Amino acid sequence: LRWLLLVPAVLTAIALVVVSARPTRDEPRESSPVDSDGAGFDWSAPQPRRPDPNTLSVGVTHTQHSIDDWGSAPALASAKAVLTATASYQNQHIFGWGTENPQPSPGKFDWSSLDRRMALIRSTGGTPVITLCCAPDWMKGGRAGETNWDRLHVAPRPEHYADFAALAAAVARRYPDVRHFQVWNEMKGFWDAARNRWRYEAYTALYNAVYDALKAVDPTLAVGGPYVVIDTWASPKTASHPSALAGACGVVDQRSLDALDYWLRHKHGADFVAVDAGLSTRDQGRITATTTSSALFGALTRWLRQRTTLPIWWSEFHVGQADAAGQPKLTARAVASLLHMADQGAATALIWEPQRDDDGTHGPALWNSTDRRDGGRPLGYAEAVARLQQLLADRAGANPVSWPVPELGLVRGRAGVLLVHTEDGPIDLEVQGRPLRLAPYEVRYVPLPPDAPVEFTFPVDPGSAASDVPTAQCLDLGDTTAQLSETR
Repeated sequence: LRWLLLVPAVLTAIALVVVSARPTRDEPRESSPVDSDGAGFDWSAPQPRRPDPNTLSVGVTHTQHSIDDWGSAPALASAKAVLTATASYQNQHIFGWGTENPQPSPGKFDWSSLDRRMALIRSTGGTPVITLCCAPDWMKGGRAGETNWDRLHVAPRPEHYADFAALAAAVARRYPDVRHFQVWNEMKGFWDAARNRWRYEAYTALYNAVYDALKAVDPTLAVGGPYVVIDTWASPKTASHPSALAGACGVVDQRSLDALDYWLRHKHGADFVAVDAGLSTRDQGRITATTTSSALFGALTRWLRQRTTLPIWWSEFHVGQADAAGQPKLTARAVASLLHMADQGAATALIWEPQRDDDGTHGPALWNSTDRRDGGRPLGYAEAVARLQQLLADRAGANPVSWPVPELGLVRGRAGVLLVHTEDGPIDLEVQGRPLRLAPYEVRYVPLPPDAPVEFTFPVDPGSAASDVPTAQCLDLGDTTAQLSETR
């Protein structure tokens, strides 16, 4: 490895001001590794107003257990502070994932559980989002007054699309502070087993009914879909419907793209496009290293932006699960994924299941269980997301995210920089003349004097080249740039 000093020609690409190697009086304060307990962050400090429409806003989707009222009071207070610092948007489903059936029978409503979740969102300063899923049993062939949780994911029958749209309108009227609505979740219940593809025509019919009903309540409400899972496979040979969108991260399933294409062409309108993906292929799990695999969300965001002018919402983004020992690697993978989204212009990313309920294998979460007095504590991922939110809210320049080398991502704010390292070995840097070694999969925050020029040097392999950019390795977008027509 050799030392590389960034030169002025690179400034625009990396959004940093690079000066000579002379010592400077504006030396950085002590940098802060993002550790397992979030001890380096002031969770009580006031948070900047968000979301910012000009950059990525990170939020959460509450699931079955999330700062529930029956938890320990100290744990609830701690978890609420973490939630306030980390989540711009807070999303809640109307039925399931922590809420009961909102309309057990025609004309009979039960808002109690959804009211509690909305109260949580308001008390923690979140911008509320509602996902309009799932449907009461009587809309999908069940008996009125009964709730069969085994049939939660069944889609409403076409003869009840108008009833579900009316329920969506009732939700919008009850919660007028909610301005963003996602229609359904992962196209659940819309799989056609006989034709081995999504029933995207039926989903779009449901979407259009809901869209029209919501816009009749308030034309300024933001409505989005189709919330489809973009699946990948290890290779074209193992994928039954391979697309041309392929690379080191695998090959994207054409059936997911067909669902997006149909919805884009036939929707009555939309204010954002909602999608979902994970880093694991359907057949062989994750098939490439973190440096490349975490670029999947950036590559897909770029592909989507070639096809629509709508804001891109990552309703879910999954980076894997691990035990306690593997959480630092998951955190680096998740933070790198968020940086790739921001770099490619995604508008929103929602963290699924922000509360970790046990000590087994789990995706990266923001706080631990609130059912005991010492619970609700911030996890390492929480500090990383909180730092990212702060830097994006007070970013340095229009393009604050860069990848100086494929394994090192950074986001630059006016008063600090967040670094994420995505490889197994350490990496050495110098910031303002001070040496800094990042451990494998370390995420580190480095405070800097506000608006000060930054000296930033790092070692790179002499063979590294522009073609090694993770997004380009992950998926080759070269043959998939044709614009899709869409309704507005």
